[in-house]
Amino acid sequence: MWVAKFKLKDDEDIYSPLCIKHNVILYAYPISKFERNNKIHLFAPTTLSGKEENKNAFIKDLKKDKRIKSVEREKDFIFIHSIYPISRELRREIGVYYDPIFIKVSPVIVSNDGWEYWEIACPFRKELNRLIQVSIKHYKGKLISMKKEKLKRISSLQFSPGLTEKQLEVMKFAYDNGYYSFPRKNSLIQLSKFFGKSYSGFQENLKRAENKIIDFFFKYR
Repeated sequence: MWVAKFKLKDDEDIYSPLCIKHNVILYAYPISKFERNNKIHLFAPTTLSGKEENKNAFIKDLKKDKRIKSVEREKDFIFIHSIYPISRELRREIGVYYDPIFIKVSPVIVSNDGWEYWEIACPFRKELNRLIQVSIKHYKGKLISMKKEKLKRISSLQFSPGLTEKQLEVMKFAYDNGYYSFPRKNSLIQLSKFFGKSYSGFQENLKRAENKIIDFFFKYR
């Protein structure tokens, strides 16, 4: 399988300006495209990463965009339905990114630096070259790498299934403060004090989060 990593910028994009403005990162997995009433409809499940107040501001601004048909949110998971005029696809060749010949190896990263980062696989290098050329021509695309290799994984957006907000908050706090580093930078007792929660409560939330992630990881192995 041929695998290409590349980045691009879309001057007419909905999400990049908002990611820059609110200092958040959007992980998107575009799944389908269809035409209706002379419009192109796009569906994209996404997740948001950043401070809570920044994410809320991002969603508020996103809903103001006339190209957004609907936004369904559950914590950090957001399902977005957007609409574009067909003339834009004819001019910018959007449809090529939804061609089923291409495999999205990982979610598209819409970064707070203004770039989108893509990782796409295809059995035919010629088709992958076509995608890269469209990116360069219409979206300031830059090829990072292209090589032939065996696919070892396909990443989805469901990286921490079933975590409550508190479990996710505690686990991220532990990660950010070096609990999972080697050597470990802080103990659970230290982390619970920094976090302002009892040791038993902090430990319970962290262990429940770890158990859910481990269970999900080994469920498919």
